[in-house]
Amino acid sequence: MRNFSPRVMNESTGSFNELHLHFDPVAGASSPAGSIDKPSDWTPANLFAANESNPLLPSISICGGTPFCATEDSSYYPWFFWVRILNLKDNMAFTAGKQTFKFGFFTQQLWKSAIHGFNAEGFMTFTGSGSFTSDNALADMFLGGIEQYQEGTTTVNGVPVGGCTIDHRRQNDTEFYFQDDWKAMRRLTLNLGIRHYLLEPYDDINNPTVDNQFEPSLYNPNLEALPNASGNLVPDPATGRNYDYTMYGNGLVACGMGVIRAGCFIPSRNTSAPRFGFAYDLTGAGKTVIRRGNGLFYEVGNGNESNTNGTPANPPTELKPFAFNTVGYRAMVPGPLGPTSLGTIPYHQDWPMVQQYSLGIQHEFAGNNFLEVSYVGSLGRHMARSRNLNQIPIGVGIENVPALAGQTGCDAQGNCNLQQILIQNLQPNIFFLPYQGYAGITMAENTAVSNYNSLQVGLRHTLGHGLSFQGAYTYSHSIDDATSYSYESGVDDYNLSRWRATSDTNRTQVLVMNYIYNVPFFQTAPNPLMRHALGGWELSGITSFFTGKPVDFFCGVTRYLSGIGEGVRCNALGNLKIQKGVFNDPQFGPTPTWFNPGVIGQVSMDQLSANGQAGMFGTMGRNPLTGPGRNNWDLALLKNFAAPWFNGEHPTVQFRWETFNSFNHPQWQTVQAGCGGNTPFGTPCSGIANNLGNGYVASAWSPRIMQFALKFIF
Repeated sequence: MRNFSPRVMNESTGSFNELHLHFDPVAGASSPAGSIDKPSDWTPANLFAANESNPLLPSISICGGTPFCATEDSSYYPWFFWVRILNLKDNMAFTAGKQTFKFGFFTQQLWKSAIHGFNAEGFMTFTGSGSFTSDNALADMFLGGIEQYQEGTTTVNGVPVGGCTIDHRRQNDTEFYFQDDWKAMRRLTLNLGIRHYLLEPYDDINNPTVDNQFEPSLYNPNLEALPNASGNLVPDPATGRNYDYTMYGNGLVACGMGVIRAGCFIPSRNTSAPRFGFAYDLTGAGKTVIRRGNGLFYEVGNGNESNTNGTPANPPTELKPFAFNTVGYRAMVPGPLGPTSLGTIPYHQDWPMVQQYSLGIQHEFAGNNFLEVSYVGSLGRHMARSRNLNQIPIGVGIENVPALAGQTGCDAQGNCNLQQILIQNLQPNIFFLPYQGYAGITMAENTAVSNYNSLQVGLRHTLGHGLSFQGAYTYSHSIDDATSYSYESGVDDYNLSRWRATSDTNRTQVLVMNYIYNVPFFQTAPNPLMRHALGGWELSGITSFFTGKPVDFFCGVTRYLSGIGEGVRCNALGNLKIQKGVFNDPQFGPTPTWFNPGVIGQVSMDQLSANGQAGMFGTMGRNPLTGPGRNNWDLALLKNFAAPWFNGEHPTVQFRWETFNSFNHPQWQTVQAGCGGNTPFGTPCSGIANNLGNGYVASAWSPRIMQFALKFIF
C-alpha cells in the first residue's frame, strides 16, 4: 500500500495457495473379510487385460425383486486432487471534490490436477431384469447373471493401459473495474460502477490432451458402427460404418487440436457488469436512510460445472464400455467393445450470471437501537445444469433393428416394438438411442434459471445492564429448474421446464438471534475471592429457528421403465402436507412420521407410455413438500482471569464452556419419501408390505455437544 498524496492511494496484494487431497478406499464395518481386495481364489475376468492386476473387488449394485437395495463401489479410488492458485490484485483510489474514484484489476491463475475416469475394477449391476434374470437381483448375483457391466481404462496412443486418466488443467480469470462514489447532494450518495470479466474455460495442458468432447453437429449416423446382438460395436467396411469411440472423428474431437478451441468452449465476451446504488438520508438528521443496490455478476466456477470444460475421461483417451446380459464372472473378456457413456458441453454458450438487487430502509432509534427492513432479490440466468443428450425421443413406436431380429419384442425382420421393449426392460436401450455407439451422453450446459425474493428484517438492541441483542428474520422463496449443476431428472430431459419449482435449498423462514450478557453480579464484591471467582462472567448464545428444505418424491415399479427407458415420478392422490404422527414400527417401535404416504401413489401402467398423454411419467411435480425445520440453541459461558505473568502486557486466561444443541431436544433433519418398487401400479405408497418406513423421519441433527477450553491471551 502506498499513499502518493493525501488524495491518492494505491493498494497491491498477492496470494498463493496450494492444496493436496488424497483418498483411499477402505472396507466398511460390515465387511466379513475386512478387505476390499479380490480373494486369491476368485478373480473375475476383465474387458481390458491391463486391468487384471487391479486388486480391488468389482463394484456391485443390487436392487430389484428384493426388499432392500445395496451398493459397494470403490469407484476410481485411490484418488488424488491437487490445486494451485495465484491471485494478484491492484486498487487505486483518489478523491476529487465530492467524488471518490476507484479502479483496478484482479487476476487469478489456477492450475489443478486430478484423477478422472470410471471403475477400472469394473461395475456390475443386478436389477432383476434382462434376458437371463431370475427376477431377483440378489439371486442373479449368486447365479452370475450380470444384467449390466461397465469397466474403465485409460489409453496411450490408442492402447488400453488400465487405470484412470490424470488431467492437468489451467484457467485464467482477469477482471477490471471502475467505481465512482459521488456525494451528489448533502443527503444523497450515489455509487456507480462497472466491472468487466475476461473469463477463460479450463483446458488441459497434457500433450497429447486428455480433453475430448462430443460435438453433435459433426456426428453422421451413417458412419457409426452399430451394435450386434450381443451389444458390441462391430465396424462394417462394406457399408462404411467404421467409426467407434476408440478413434477421433464422427463427433469426437480433441480440445485444442485443429479448429477446436482449447477447452472445447468459445467463451462469451459479453461480460460487462454495471453496478448502481444509492443511499438517501430521508430526514437529514442521519437517523433514517433508504438504500438501493443493483449489480450483475459472472462466474467461471470451480472446474466441475458446465461453465467449464467438464470433459476429462472421455473416449478415446478414456474408455468405459458397457456389456449387457452376461452370464458368468469369467465371461467379460477382451474383444469388441460395447457402447460407452461420455460427457460433453456446448461449444458456444454464455457464462452463468446473477443479477442482485435490494431496496431497504434503516432507522436508528433512541438508545443506540437499529432496525432495518429490506427487500432482497436475485435473478440467475445461464446457470449450470446437466441433461442426457442421448435420450430416446417421446413418441417412439416401431423401429427396425436387424441385430435384434427374432429377439423378444422384435419380429423376424427386426421390427421392434420400442414401447414394449423399453417399458418392460426387455432389451438394452443402446439399440434405440439417437447417437448410436454411445450410452448416456451427459450434456453439461448453462441453461438453468432461478429467482429469489425475500423480506429481510434486522434488529440490533442494547438493553443496558450488560445485555445486548441482535436478531435477523428472513421470509423468502427461491425457485429454479435445477439447483445443482449435476442435476439430471432421470425422467424426461426433453422437458426441462417440468422441473421449475421450489429450489432444493429453499428455507422459507429463518430467524437467527444472538445475545451477550455480561453478568453484573459480584463484580464489585468486597471479598476478593467472591469478586474474582463469581464476578465477571459472560453468557452468550445463538438461537436459530428455520423451516425445512423441500422433500422430493420418485416412484417406479421394479423391472419397469418408461417408454423412453427412463424413470418416473409419483402420482398425487390427495392433499400432500405436513402431517406429523407416530407409527409403531414392528422392529424399531414408535417412530416419528412426517406425512401421510397414502396421498402418494404409484404410477399406472398406461402412464409409462411415451405418447404425450396427460399425466405421462407421473403427475407429481418437483419438491412438493417441506421437510423438518429446526429449533436450536447454542450457548457459551466464559470468564477472563487476569494472569500474573508478563507484567505490562495485561495477559489473560480465558475459560470457555460451550454447548451446542444445549437443551438436547430432538431436531429432525430428513424424511424418507418415495414409493417402494414392489408397490403395484396405481396403488398408494403406504402399508407395511411394500412401503414400511415411507414417511418416517430418517435422521436428526446432532445431540448436545459440549466443549471446555482455556485460552491464554497476551
